[in-house]
Amino acid sequence: MKYHILLWVLLFTLSGSILHNADADDALEEIREKGVLTVCMDVRNLPYSNADPELPGVDVEIAHLLAEELGVKLELHWLDSLRDSLLADMLRGHCDCVIGIPIEERAMSENVQLGQNVDFSKPYYGTGYVLIKRKDLQRSPKTLEDIKLETIGTEAGSIASDVLRQMGYNRRVYRSQIAVLDALQKGEIAYGCMWANSGWLIEKGSRLQRAAQTETAYPELEVVAGYMPPSRLRWNVSIAFSKNTAERDTQALQNVVNTIIEQKWSEEKLKALTEKYHLPYFAPFQEEEKK
Repeated sequence: MKYHILLWVLLFTLSGSILHNADADDALEEIREKGVLTVCMDVRNLPYSNADPELPGVDVEIAHLLAEELGVKLELHWLDSLRDSLLADMLRGHCDCVIGIPIEERAMSENVQLGQNVDFSKPYYGTGYVLIKRKDLQRSPKTLEDIKLETIGTEAGSIASDVLRQMGYNRRVYRSQIAVLDALQKGEIAYGCMWANSGWLIEKGSRLQRAAQTETAYPELEVVAGYMPPSRLRWNVSIAFSKNTAERDTQALQNVVNTIIEQKWSEEKLKALTEKYHLPYFAPFQEEEKK
């Protein structure tokens, strides 16, 4: 008797769950019916995003690629990420996805709780902390181990600052990325360990768009070519979606986006986009390489 009761309860629960999911709105169907993909984007965060269509940023260009492959128009939902969170805005239902999110809680500036409500696409490229040096310094290290005894500058409060300290490197902490570049230019440090957008900062000197800038901001500096960040200082980059809920099913959308990433976005295409914005390109890192 107990067995039959338990079986009946189980079947009732499963059928209720199936019916419940059947009532959920399908995100992919909604996008195709409206003919619009909505993406949450930071209004001023070059080289990643920018409201000016003349200089949109790499994430905005990738969003256009995605909308094109889906056969719909792109609508950008702009916000200032200094005041609000892109992921939180997505979870509030203001957009279908967020472009350019690292698949790693340590690299996310969002509240960790948000990550529990988010699914990630397959990675389409890798990013992380790179090395910066003066051009007149002939040595081009391939790993951090190669410069174990050198003085390395990094931004206060960054993941790189913590990792360098834990690994026993001779680090010097500065208040900002720009301050690290200034120190390099003055010869105070041998190398800088900075986020991947440092190539843009070397060229432009700011994450904000500047009118009529024609000269390189730091012509004496460069990103070290051929350098590979260690596993603790690199991440795969993905597209973030809201997890399935009783109200909205995102699984079909995720499946289609993963297929687009695998079949349509070649390394050549993505590398050209990142280089356009002075960003390094790394092929997606293999999971077994992560520690």
